[in-house]
Amino acid sequence: MKKYFLILFVFSFQYSVHGQVLTGISARYNDAYVDWDVFAADSVEDIVGNLVMTWQNPDDWTQWTYRIGEKAGSIKPKWGRAGGNNVTEWDIRGEGKIISASPLFIGDYRQWRVTNNDFSIELRCQDTPFCRKWVVQDEAHGIFIIYLNNDYDFRDWIIEDELDPSVSLPMKMTLVFLAMLNGVPKS
Repeated sequence: MKKYFLILFVFSFQYSVHGQVLTGISARYNDAYVDWDVFAADSVEDIVGNLVMTWQNPDDWTQWTYRIGEKAGSIKPKWGRAGGNNVTEWDIRGEGKIISASPLFIGDYRQWRVTNNDFSIELRCQDTPFCRKWVVQDEAHGIFIIYLNNDYDFRDWIIEDELDPSVSLPMKMTLVFLAMLNGVPKS
């Protein structure tokens, strides 16, 4: 009996760490998009983590950190700040993984390829020009949808996370970051 309990415990622990199901993000402050609370399925009303602008300068959107429980990571431009705030490629690091994100087409920030070098998924804006809804629909890895809770209130986003557990938390945080970054107004 103890052997089966241990196997079940290890399996459920591994799933909860690697298969974190995200449910939403919410701006911590009403007048700034520099600090976000992250919510997950295992904690309906409690905040499980955050996504925070590193320099807390509303004009510098280029460096971020995230923490979900004990898992942490960073988000930075792949090629430094050569283009100022107009960053076209991102590196997301966490859990010993490097995730890369780049637009599918040069200058079009409504469609992104996100890869961990084992597989890629595509994130697409579903309602231009405001990008209030973003979707991943991948036959092999599942569905991920992030959309505004209220049509033009960019402070609260709902996440429908039905991705396969093979999609790591850093990859999911990349999707959340790209939706937020390209959805919220910058001025």
